[in-house]
Amino acid sequence: MAAATGWYAFALAVMYPIANAPVVDSWLYGSAVRRFLRTGEIRFAGYAQAAPIAQVLYGAVWGRVCGAGSASLTVSMLPIAVLCAVFFDALVRRCGASRWQALAAAGLIVCNPCFLFLSFSFMTEVPFLMLVVGAYLAFAKAGDRGGWGWIAAALCVAGFMIRPFAVMAIAGCVGAAVIDAVGIAGVRKPSARRSWRQLSSDFVPFVVALIACAIEWRTFQSVVANSWQLQAAEGHFSEVFEVPIAYYLRAGLLGPLLYLGTVLAPLALIQFATPKWKRAVVIATAIIASALFLMRLDNRMPETPEYSCFGGWRNVLILRGLPNRFLWESGWQYVFLVIGSFGAAGLVLAGADAAIRLNRAALAVVVGALVYWAAMFPLWFFNDRYYLPLVPAGAILLGIAPLPRTRFVRSLAASMLLIMGLMSLGGTYSYQRGIGALVQTRDELEREGVPRASIDAGYSLNGNDLYRYPVHGIDTMELEAGIPMITSPQLDDYTISGTPIPGLTVMRQIEWPGPFGVGHRYFYLLKQEHPAGANSAKKP
Repeated sequence: MAAATGWYAFALAVMYPIANAPVVDSWLYGSAVRRFLRTGEIRFAGYAQAAPIAQVLYGAVWGRVCGAGSASLTVSMLPIAVLCAVFFDALVRRCGASRWQALAAAGLIVCNPCFLFLSFSFMTEVPFLMLVVGAYLAFAKAGDRGGWGWIAAALCVAGFMIRPFAVMAIAGCVGAAVIDAVGIAGVRKPSARRSWRQLSSDFVPFVVALIACAIEWRTFQSVVANSWQLQAAEGHFSEVFEVPIAYYLRAGLLGPLLYLGTVLAPLALIQFATPKWKRAVVIATAIIASALFLMRLDNRMPETPEYSCFGGWRNVLILRGLPNRFLWESGWQYVFLVIGSFGAAGLVLAGADAAIRLNRAALAVVVGALVYWAAMFPLWFFNDRYYLPLVPAGAILLGIAPLPRTRFVRSLAASMLLIMGLMSLGGTYSYQRGIGALVQTRDELEREGVPRASIDAGYSLNGNDLYRYPVHGIDTMELEAGIPMITSPQLDDYTISGTPIPGLTVMRQIEWPGPFGVGHRYFYLLKQEHPAGANSAKKP
């Protein structure tokens, strides 16, 4: 608890002042909180594909006390992130890890570039992961007292009220209970015989949880039923079999594996300090060769490897003139490909060693992660935000795998964790200062008399400032397309862009500080000149 609190206190001190601006899609959820406080209605914009009811209720409680502005809601996520780390440390200990490996495994969560970045936002990933990890921890304790099974089921339902993917935790807990009871032929023997009463205590809470999730889905379906974005996404399922297999192998199989290899590297690379290092080199080489081959066959987005949700990279700010997904520059893609491949090889070896040590608690996390990974293929969740729920399973495997118990190994792991943590913190700092510069530019233009609707300040700021809810029941793409956001095809009178745009006049260069203020990039404030006498009146 002290370590996680200290880390986030340090991160907050570095980041202060927090920009009063949303992060990526968090404007959707922040505006839902403010609407609920104002009208008592829980409603989401048509851009939303998620309906995080529980998060809106939490934000409303926080907002009553501390305010519901973007900066306040961002800070509201920090206690949730600390709680996630505390839960995970306790969970890894329950899975059989030593004290230092459990602490290092928890460090892999809070130092993760995606997790730390989203901890400073009102996005859904961090509270969702906290509830899922809490559910696994309660399931681990259920072997001691039956009431913990109901707590685990309740946390799964709460997680479902943020993201439906919480069913992975239900599947993981039920799957672990089944494996624990009957074993796996030729691989794992069943545990001690359990009475029918004990077995029912394992399964009944999760059956009830599934029923509750189904009722929630039906009850709250009206909240998102008119989301054109969600309706458009439903068409993906009909196209699943039209995509070449090379795409799925690269984006769905190797993509998450390379991501895990990178963000778990502080412990995964320690496997190269064991007698199995030659085998690890062979596996890493095979992964690199496979990735290069598949990239040659199919190089469509997402990139390989895919790390788009990181504050230090430009695409996190969705502006005109910048790609909406991460595009590698120079040869850095191949550097991270090598790091990810060697980390993935270490993870594979650690998983093989840990397989025979998996108790009920560890089985639940691993089974849940495998179910989620399989679901990513038809859902096309090929992005590091969606890879994040896989991290706890990988961290647990590394936490319980045997490692050399030497001071050098511990120091090496701690050093690599520190490096990854500082990279994550530096990237998040860069984002906060960058979005802060955007906010300042927007405010200066408004003080000069420019109407807000004439300023394209990027997706998140435009959504936060300009989104209006059409009449309930007719939320269509056509109605929402008139809102001046980054999705609009027309250029506004003033545009804040990542690069100069032909035909627009550069009014100002805006500095975007690099990590911890070291180095910088530029935004550009652009103006569209109208012919003399032309009517430049903007839409309302």
